[in-house]
Amino acid sequence: MQSLSPAQREAIKRGLGVTGGALTPEAVKTLKEMPGFKGLTPEDIEKGRKILDKKKTLVKGQEKEGGQKTAKKRVGTESPTSSLFDRYRTVGAYQGISTDLKPFGYEFFKEASLTPRQDISVTSDYIVGPGDEIRLMLWGRVNAQYVLTVNRDGNINIPEIGPLSVTGMRFADMKKFIIKNAEQIVGAKANVTMGDLKSIQVFVLGEVKRPGSYTLDSFSTITNAILAAGGPTGIGSLRNIRLKRNKSTVFVMDFYDLLLKGDKSQDEVLRSGDVVFVPTVGPLVGIAGNVKRPAIYELKGKYDLQSLFKLAGGIIPSAYTQQIQVERIQKNERQVVIDIDDKDLTKSKDIMLQDADLVKVFTIVEKVKNVVYLNGNVKRPGKYELKPGMRVRDLIKDENDLLKETYFDYALVKRLTPPDLEVKLIPFDLGKVIFHDDAENNIKLQPEDSIYIFSKWFFFEKPFVTIEGEVRNLKTGKNSEALLQQSAKNIKMKLKLENLKAELEKLKSKAEEMKLNETTDFEKMKLEIEAMALKIKRKELEATKASDKIKLNLIKNLKVRDAILSAGNLTKDAYLKKGAILRRDKDGTVSRIYFNVEKAMAEDPEENILLQAYDRIIIHSIWEEKYKQTVSVEGDVLNPGVYQFTKGMKVGDLIFAAGNVLESAYLDEAEISSQIIKGGKSMMGEYKTINLRKALIGDPGQNLSLKPYDRLYVKRISEWHEELFVTVTGEVRFPGKYIIKKGERLSELIERAGGYSGKAYLRGAVFMRERVRKLQQKQIDEMVDRLERELMSTGTAQMATATSPAEAKMMKLETEQKRRFIAKLASVKAKGRIAIQLYPPDKLKETSYDIELEDGDSLYIPTDPMTVQVIGSVYSQNAFVYEKDRKEYNHYIDLAGGYVKNADKDNVYILKANGVALKVSSGFLGLSWNSDRFRWEAGSGQVESGDTIVVPEKLERVAWMRNIKDITQILYQIAVSAGVVFVAF
Repeated sequence: MQSLSPAQREAIKRGLGVTGGALTPEAVKTLKEMPGFKGLTPEDIEKGRKILDKKKTLVKGQEKEGGQKTAKKRVGTESPTSSLFDRYRTVGAYQGISTDLKPFGYEFFKEASLTPRQDISVTSDYIVGPGDEIRLMLWGRVNAQYVLTVNRDGNINIPEIGPLSVTGMRFADMKKFIIKNAEQIVGAKANVTMGDLKSIQVFVLGEVKRPGSYTLDSFSTITNAILAAGGPTGIGSLRNIRLKRNKSTVFVMDFYDLLLKGDKSQDEVLRSGDVVFVPTVGPLVGIAGNVKRPAIYELKGKYDLQSLFKLAGGIIPSAYTQQIQVERIQKNERQVVIDIDDKDLTKSKDIMLQDADLVKVFTIVEKVKNVVYLNGNVKRPGKYELKPGMRVRDLIKDENDLLKETYFDYALVKRLTPPDLEVKLIPFDLGKVIFHDDAENNIKLQPEDSIYIFSKWFFFEKPFVTIEGEVRNLKTGKNSEALLQQSAKNIKMKLKLENLKAELEKLKSKAEEMKLNETTDFEKMKLEIEAMALKIKRKELEATKASDKIKLNLIKNLKVRDAILSAGNLTKDAYLKKGAILRRDKDGTVSRIYFNVEKAMAEDPEENILLQAYDRIIIHSIWEEKYKQTVSVEGDVLNPGVYQFTKGMKVGDLIFAAGNVLESAYLDEAEISSQIIKGGKSMMGEYKTINLRKALIGDPGQNLSLKPYDRLYVKRISEWHEELFVTVTGEVRFPGKYIIKKGERLSELIERAGGYSGKAYLRGAVFMRERVRKLQQKQIDEMVDRLERELMSTGTAQMATATSPAEAKMMKLETEQKRRFIAKLASVKAKGRIAIQLYPPDKLKETSYDIELEDGDSLYIPTDPMTVQVIGSVYSQNAFVYEKDRKEYNHYIDLAGGYVKNADKDNVYILKANGVALKVSSGFLGLSWNSDRFRWEAGSGQVESGDTIVVPEKLERVAWMRNIKDITQILYQIAVSAGVVFVAF
């Protein structure tokens, strides 16, 4: 506080009195982010301040108690570290060591790869055998080169010399032997080298992952063979690998020598027919904790603890050797623990280990004891040696050890008191320690004390001013740290939005699955979906909300001009005559101070006002004084919309701004609508027509001057349209997609497609129209909605009046059936088929079926299927061959096995190949009533090729269906509209 002026000290004290010294948001952020404050919470700081305040109010000489108990320190276990040195320094709980051990050496066979070696020179003791290639070069009297391969008999055949037996020879002996024989040719000199070498076949057996016979190169060793077999299994030995040759063991390899010493002398080169055998593993012991290489090791020869330490690379400096623990299983009966005190590591050579022992080497202590920690607003924070009698003043000698803006009224010592390591908070007045050498506040330090020095901004919000309105950094988003942070925040917000939307989709999918379950569950899910959708809307508003002001730290002598320049300067729309400052007084009242922006930027001392804390600067826009005047253009222009009105603007200028007119524009006439205000009391519209063609070439009588808010409407040429397409497929001569003109009819389209082919089945023609499909789908949806309301309303009422669990269960089952029924109905999609009857084009023109075509129409003409389908409540739903002399529908129902018990014989209907549906119930004199045409018809039970006979179920057998009015008629209408057959169950 001494470094502050009296006015500043008074302001700080006044602020503390108002806020209670509560931590600012910046202080909370600092606690989270700065390593020096790790372990200190806002609650600790508040508790310390209360303790200090209490101490200051007590009578001098009264016992002062500053400790308060908090939660006990949590002792963690050792976590994985990145290096051996890190393990030396790791602070963890005593005996808190990992026993997650892996067998030593087996990783080698997972990582290593087996690749043939091609570039190794042949040693003098290499044994030659069948398959080896020998290169012989002669010069002198005879110049020749020969590539000789040792045959199965072990011979090579040298021209002019004859066959020579070389198998079983060492390379050096073979070379001398061949040269000696070659030089029998008088005057000839010879040289011998090896070419391609033979392959060998060996067996790898025992505890390997893939035992069997392997073909390897002739330089392969025991290691190569084991690699080829996939390495040892989990119970395969690494220390007793045997090489068998000619029925006897010739080598025993200890793989540990290769891994630990790099000794490859035992890795013998193999010969064809060798057997590499991996027996089961020997005694295993594990060693965990403070050794260089914790693992499970196989013992061989030496079974003492000292040998195990050597295998594990030795102990590390943090090992506590006065308690080495061995967990042992005794005689297959019990498990015991043996503690060994071997401070000088002299006893370990006499301590013998057994199979399955687990050795634990613990750490010495949890952490350094003779230290204290200095943190916070100091120049040299960190760890310091605790010397005898050390106090706070020994660490912080004067102001030079502190950073600027240190808070002197309050500092804190956090102490861990044994034996339970309870936290004790000891606050003190730092100013009294530094400036007055006060003994009471100059606290004596203890091991592991943490001293925290705070900035005054921990307890006070930094003074700031805000500026808003027409400044560049708010309009362009450049050069503003606050806006950059806002952009980063918005990016994170968008990522959260994407996650929320994905979660919403999952909820919707889950809701679809639950739609068949109980009503309450489904309703609950609907509420969750609505809540999620509302949350997404709120987040979207938050993400898209632009920053409307810039926050600037208040520095000494900050004036209006400085603030405007810090905000990127003024925009071109800034109103220069008047700006405003909203200033909050001490009593909370807000006053408004006006200034001339232009003069303030020119540093006029009267207008360039000195700013105070929390001032709000507002730079207005010129458009707040004067409205932005616009004109608009609609219709057939490239970019219709609203445009800025400019002085002297004419029709041609507006058309140019809108990207010019389209080809479809009607240029002989356009309309201008204007708004005229009469006497400031009422407004009326005025309309003018102009010749747009003349206006665009500058005719002054047509290229009229526009007034603010005029609207220009560019009309479209009558009957201008885009290209219209229809599709013809199936049995026509030229199927495809055709462009049609307005008013073109079906017969004309068929003629353009070349007419029908010889296989065309005109009765089965399928004509579909998009407009009809939408209408049919709307009708289906309305019927399904009506049924759903009727079914679910009655179902809910019945469940509410259930008198017993059995009845409630039955109602629940019935509700589930209703949901399935509605879901099945809702899945039906209309096709937009129009029932037509085709004829040859010349005859079609004389009928009502020669309809006018529309964009998107499609016509499909099939071949004659020569079948009749029977579906629904019959014993065998199937398609049957159409018999021309058997047109009665009953004949085909008999072929399908006849009606089942629940068949509704009175409502059988036929879906004709041309899309028409006819009921076939027989009436008086063989006639049947057609309810669609309201007349009696004969022959309604006759079927033709391509027809489908539908036998519905008796829906009355289902109790809840009997109450639905016209349910049979509804299902019939849905089937006809959709062009598909619908069966309820």
